[in-house]
Amino acid sequence: MAIGVGQFPRALLIFLLAPLLACSGSRAQSKRKDVVTMNNGDHFTGQVKRLENGLLYVETDYVSGNVALDWNQVQSVESTATYKIVLNNGRRLEGKIEKASGEKTGTEDFLIREATEEVKVPSVDVVNLETKKSTFWRQLQGAIDLGYSFSSGNSQSSLNIDTSAAYKTPGWEASTSFDSTFSGQSGAAKTNREDLQASFNKFLSRNSYLGALSDFLHSSQQDLQLRTTLGGGYGRYLKRTTNSSLNWFGGVVYANESFSTTAGQPSNQNIEAVAGVQYNFIRFNIGELNSQVQVFPGLTDAGRIRLKTNDSLTIKLRNNFHVNLSFWDNFDSQPPPTARRNELGISSGIGWSF
Repeated sequence: MAIGVGQFPRALLIFLLAPLLACSGSRAQSKRKDVVTMNNGDHFTGQVKRLENGLLYVETDYVSGNVALDWNQVQSVESTATYKIVLNNGRRLEGKIEKASGEKTGTEDFLIREATEEVKVPSVDVVNLETKKSTFWRQLQGAIDLGYSFSSGNSQSSLNIDTSAAYKTPGWEASTSFDSTFSGQSGAAKTNREDLQASFNKFLSRNSYLGALSDFLHSSQQDLQLRTTLGGGYGRYLKRTTNSSLNWFGGVVYANESFSTTAGQPSNQNIEAVAGVQYNFIRFNIGELNSQVQVFPGLTDAGRIRLKTNDSLTIKLRNNFHVNLSFWDNFDSQPPPTARRNELGISSGIGWSF
């Protein structure tokens, strides 16, 4: 049974409008003239936007889109903007920045000027920095991906839409995503899947955090009308560098499920544990790999185990466009009679990041 029109429209509307609002929320400002000097002597003058996954993004007047520079090849940075900075030990700072030329790797060549103090660290310890922006919409980061395929031999078609958005502050971050897949074939049953996720993380000392999560999943292949998952727990980063991160999360969730099978319309309410691992890796100027696995052992429904995984490979194109390949899998060890235990899929498409 497909989800009713009224179940996901508000979330879908937010995801489709978020990038437009983010762009329209930008106001004309006097452009900064930050200066970035590379090890080979090249100079870039413009606005230093952010450091992410080992890439320093600079917006200039003479290049369409942002220039992505290898952070390890940057000799010095001069900027008048205020940034939010994350170090590899989990410390979060906010202030003006300056990178001086270091004679060797590991020297304290990166200066952060906060309101009450100055902090010096090696530039290799800087994992992430972002410009502090004036409005909520300009602070959003995310992506929209769209894929479509059609085969005339059997009149089979498929459409997938993936959207995501995140908002980060020095003390917390919130993120949300919506994935929708539809496939149909002439003379055969049509299938659809919608998954809406949201999470909120409150950072504790250094690399640990408290997290809350929610997940709303519909899957016609598994006869699942709607599974609502709400919960939270504790997480920690095991590794964090300029181009990779690894973290784990554990906690407890409440799950409310409703099915539509040939044997009836059973519904369940369960308490489950949750344990998950997430890994992210980026290769300079090529692409990004993101992998997430979550396991839900039953507590009130002992013996039942659910497993959920989402993996994606993103290959960069020009002007914030990219090609995306995704794999996802949902497994249930004890589904209702006649319902499928497993559902997996692979999708590809082109997307745009904001």
